[in-house]
Amino acid sequence: MINTVTRLAEQPVTKTKYKQSCNTSLPRVIMGFVMKNKYDEKRLSIKKMLGPVNVSHTYVIDNKPESIHIHGVWLNPQPIMNKLCETISRAKPLTPQSYMNILKYSRLSCGNCLQHLRDGVYPMDITCLPLLSKNKFKSDYLYLRSLLDHNNQLPWFSSWSEFNLFMLCPSFIEPNNYK
Repeated sequence: MINTVTRLAEQPVTKTKYKQSCNTSLPRVIMGFVMKNKYDEKRLSIKKMLGPVNVSHTYVIDNKPESIHIHGVWLNPQPIMNKLCETISRAKPLTPQSYMNILKYSRLSCGNCLQHLRDGVYPMDITCLPLLSKNKFKSDYLYLRSLLDHNNQLPWFSSWSEFNLFMLCPSFIEPNNYK
């Protein structure tokens, strides 16, 4: 069992499972998980009745396009989201500290998920759910755990992971800057 799990953690995600986010439909808010490897794909599965999606969002690092893969549920955003996206687009340069300050000013936070901050991908703690979404999901950990399917091939604790919110916005770095 442990060898199987270790091998899964060393394998990249199945990129064909993820649909590229479209800049024309952004900004949007998704509640879910960043998928880093096959182990994440195996252990973190949102129940089908919620209509989970697999999204790939391209960002730029060191002048090269990279992708972040998210398994989650699209949410109906509150009006604050558009204002937040506009504020972030005006913040030049956007640093982790300036991003946290923008969120703090809007009574939002990213203390548990700042490591996922990318160009066009703006993470927020699940406790911000009522401020960002019109959906009636509770931000309570036990309630959110009930939204996950458990894989019986893995240990019971493997799916214990925290949901995050991700505001996906158009990239603020021009595509012609990609090398």
